[in-house]
Amino acid sequence: MISKTDFKSANSVEVFWTSIRLRTVGRAGDSGSFKVTFPENETEMLSQVHTSVQAALADAHSLLEVELPTFANAGRGVASGDCIAISEYNANQKMLRSFCELFEWLDQAERVRVFFPDSGEASIALNGIGMNPVSGQWEQEATFHNWPGPVDYLLRDDLITQTSNRMYGYQDLPEDMRGKKNVADSAAIEDLLYVIGYPYDSDDELLAVNRLWDAHARRTVIFNGNIDGVRTGFYPWGAKKKMQKEFVPKITTAYYIHNFRSTIAPGMLFRAYPGPWRVLRAIPGGGYECVQETEDMPLLRDIALEYFSGGLNTAKINVVETVEELSEDATLYYTRLGLQMTASQEDIVAAYRKMVKETHPDMGGDPMEFYEVNKAYAVLKEPAKRALYDVHGEKWVEKSR
Repeated sequence: MISKTDFKSANSVEVFWTSIRLRTVGRAGDSGSFKVTFPENETEMLSQVHTSVQAALADAHSLLEVELPTFANAGRGVASGDCIAISEYNANQKMLRSFCELFEWLDQAERVRVFFPDSGEASIALNGIGMNPVSGQWEQEATFHNWPGPVDYLLRDDLITQTSNRMYGYQDLPEDMRGKKNVADSAAIEDLLYVIGYPYDSDDELLAVNRLWDAHARRTVIFNGNIDGVRTGFYPWGAKKKMQKEFVPKITTAYYIHNFRSTIAPGMLFRAYPGPWRVLRAIPGGGYECVQETEDMPLLRDIALEYFSGGLNTAKINVVETVEELSEDATLYYTRLGLQMTASQEDIVAAYRKMVKETHPDMGGDPMEFYEVNKAYAVLKEPAKRALYDVHGEKWVEKSR
């Protein structure tokens, strides 16, 4: 772990973790665990995701994974497999659109190609869909109809697929998108980055991502791909085994939440790049304690057996970084965005978009300054948090509990 003073001489953005780590609020007991708070809603979580993804890309990681609950406003959220598939797809699509706003802020969206699992999901993203009692589809508005960049899909769109889509009420795709046979057919030289939306329904979808990577090796973010299913799957031979052994190990986890159920104390495995992997366990009365912290991803099976079945165990915690003192200076975040405290919400958004372009590491900016800008905006963009910050400075976190 490098210090802030060493940062500019090191080829790393390790200190980005300061902005997105879980807030330590005190010891949970004498066993070595420590109490933490967790993002309270989808907005806070996506702010962390944006920062982690940009930090990983700035560190030259080209193949990234983002795995998070689809209904994040419901506490720890609902993950894949918790409800009917169509509801999951709809929720994933909406959250994917919120995630992709990052590239619009950076003026990169026109060169970011967004892939959906199949032509049916691409149709819903572009056109929306009405309620269909036969398929169980609820009405959903279009989410990517105003996306400035290209929209694409992974699996082939043959005549049988097109006929099936029409039966379920999906609108036809634009003519230049129909009938694609190979995942890489429509990829363009000018594409800057691929965002792959929720390819978890079948291994064929992730195999298509593998082929896309082999063909073009563009920077790629796999969003809610349930890659754990491939990591732990049994594939004795063939393309799936090769994917498991050669493709999946290349993936860097930018942001990750895996929920564990337990009648005693539920919890999760959490990681936000470049921070450590943390096992968080719910505390009676609210909040979480960190009971294990590692640099490498632990096996989900081992975590489940150790902490979420039988008695409550707590490992000795070696904390990677110390917690900074919170500042009471309420002008600090405004100064980082070049604003006065009287700035309007519109001024804050405009200043952030300007500053994030100037400081972005991909554009030659200072990564440390980029982190400070994102940290400030995450608070000031929310009126309720801003009001607390204006009174208490960074100690608004303590006052909001």
